[in-house]
Amino acid sequence: MKDVLDIFSYDPYDLWKTDIGIRVRRMFYENGAFGKAGAIFLATIDWLSPQAARAMTGSRKSLHPITVSHLILLGKMNASAVGRNFLTHYNPLGLLVELASWKGDNGAWGWGLGFPWMSKNGLYPTDTPFVTHTPYVMEALLALAQDDKERGVAMDMFHGTWGFLETLRIMHRANESMAISYAPLSEPRIVVNANAYGAFAYALHAIHGRYERQATAATKAKALARWIVSQQRYDGGWGYYADDLPGNFIDCFHSCFVLKNLLKTTQLLPETTDLLLPVIDRGGQFVRERFLDQKEGLCRRFLVRDIKDPYIWDIYDQAEFLGYLIDIGHLEEAFAFRKRVVDRFCTRDIWWCRIDCLGRRWGKMFLRWGIIPFWYHSTRLDIALNQSMKDKLTCAE
Repeated sequence: MKDVLDIFSYDPYDLWKTDIGIRVRRMFYENGAFGKAGAIFLATIDWLSPQAARAMTGSRKSLHPITVSHLILLGKMNASAVGRNFLTHYNPLGLLVELASWKGDNGAWGWGLGFPWMSKNGLYPTDTPFVTHTPYVMEALLALAQDDKERGVAMDMFHGTWGFLETLRIMHRANESMAISYAPLSEPRIVVNANAYGAFAYALHAIHGRYERQATAATKAKALARWIVSQQRYDGGWGYYADDLPGNFIDCFHSCFVLKNLLKTTQLLPETTDLLLPVIDRGGQFVRERFLDQKEGLCRRFLVRDIKDPYIWDIYDQAEFLGYLIDIGHLEEAFAFRKRVVDRFCTRDIWWCRIDCLGRRWGKMFLRWGIIPFWYHSTRLDIALNQSMKDKLTCAE
């Protein structure tokens, strides 16, 4: 991969965030015939000729908070040339300010997609912060705060994420558990992985937040974690939505998001270990047994799906499963898994985010969609392997 990266890239959502894409999705979710026909048309041209489709719809390359956050963490780990050069050639804190959905108004900071998005829950405007995005930036801000020059601004922004979290709606509260909304809007359905991100975000405030908020943050993190536990299915998995209504689905990377955030919560709040580790173990076994294809050695995309498309493999699934293997210390397995992913999704430093039913790779350098996350976890693996080797040498002495 290039040392100095062009951080702006196309994205799988490009066509769907345009005015026509939003209208098509709205009609699709209303079960209109025109919506279904329009969705098939847009999805088909996007699949067959992504560059032409983006030119036709006026889509431009863009930058996302999750991409910047991962690049900041890569740079601060000091084990990635891409990350180091990103910190040298860009102003990471300035980019996070620019990309914020809420920019400190009334002291609140939050980050989202940065474009309008029509979902089953309704339309989320461009300036909507999400609980699934903001925690990535929170981690990046804490990493930037290690630098004396950036500590003041970075920590002010980090503390400001409390204002965003506290605007999220309480969707459920009972028996010392609670569930919150995806965004500070009225939503008809509860998103499971969003609450796992919420638990992690509150756990970050319990450790790094203002002293007067830490006890409240810990209580809320634990309440969200208890709700996640209550939503685990009999087989160890979680649905995307906490219901059995039409349109629900179960996929790999959202399942891994739940595991990742629960693991991070236990690391920050060790008192949740007894509650969460058995749940994490069952969830990890579910992902391994139901998503990891034994023949191909890659993770499948869906166990239960609502909308079909021509893509068979997605690098986002592989990136998050790789991260899970690192988190649980299965480094040799992670090393072998990474090689299989690189062989399938990369050619001479060119990365692709999907592989379709024809074996054709799609989404050239669509960085946000799993490529940057894969680089991030790959660097984490290199660091963990080096540390493991040092530990073995120390024990042998």
